[in-house]
Amino acid sequence: MDECITLMRDLLDHYRMEVVPEHNSVNTRKSKLASLANLAPSFGENLVTSITPQVIYKYRDHIGKTRSKKQANLDLEVLSHVFTTAIEWGITSDHPMTNKKVTKFTLKPRNRYVEDWELKQWASAANPFLVAYVVLKGVTGLRQQDMLTIMNKDITPTKLVSINLKTSESISFALYDKDGEPTTAKLALDVVRQHYAKFNEKRQVPVMSPYLFFNRKGGGYYDMNAGRASGFLSVWQRSMKKAIKSTALVNSFTEHDLRAKVGSDQDSLEQARQLLNHTSAAQTKKSYRRNGATVLPSKGFISLDK
Repeated sequence: MDECITLMRDLLDHYRMEVVPEHNSVNTRKSKLASLANLAPSFGENLVTSITPQVIYKYRDHIGKTRSKKQANLDLEVLSHVFTTAIEWGITSDHPMTNKKVTKFTLKPRNRYVEDWELKQWASAANPFLVAYVVLKGVTGLRQQDMLTIMNKDITPTKLVSINLKTSESISFALYDKDGEPTTAKLALDVVRQHYAKFNEKRQVPVMSPYLFFNRKGGGYYDMNAGRASGFLSVWQRSMKKAIKSTALVNSFTEHDLRAKVGSDQDSLEQARQLLNHTSAAQTKKSYRRNGATVLPSKGFISLDK
């Protein structure tokens, strides 16, 4: 069946049906589908074997000018994987993009570093829920979606377990050190629980939820089907605007900037890599660390609660 594919439109459709659904991340699937929709009008009627680096460069430059260089790079990543998969399927034997025959745009990385004083200014005006959230984010460095999907069942007497929604890998944060003293992860969890205890004190009927972070109705903030946390983002934006208006904070920062702050504040690159759960010895991590790594949390942002 695959050997009958000769046109790019059929290859792109086949990739959309066979490969895209294999990704666990909703956002990854959406991004790939968007790129496939972009690629189809430009490449669809061409033979798979007729696509050259020069043709791809014309596409890259066009998307870079009419949309964005970031989108052009995303589309090229998908197109490259489409050809890799086509070779695996026996549709073609040539890859027009390997060995740097086609290169992506070089984009300047975001370099916003959130200073400690900025974080404290923000916290003085922020929603108490967000302050508790950031205290825990500071010791774990977890991505937003992984923070907001922590379940109470993921917290044992000795560790906090997080499942990466993108990779399905787990990472555990020790709640006590080897001497039995509470780690910053334990202290941060106490801050979160104290916030919700105060939250429930103000209500006639306590709100119960399976989530560590939950809204007024007990539901989670992250929409698994949509792949986003709209309600959380609204609370964040309101608190940021309030902080800029009422405190000494001048420049806004994103929730994701705090993950970068956690990594930047570590004593070494290796410590940051482990804490943020980035891979280097990929095969070892993937195949032989099956219960996930257990790491000591960062020193965090505990002082925000004082």
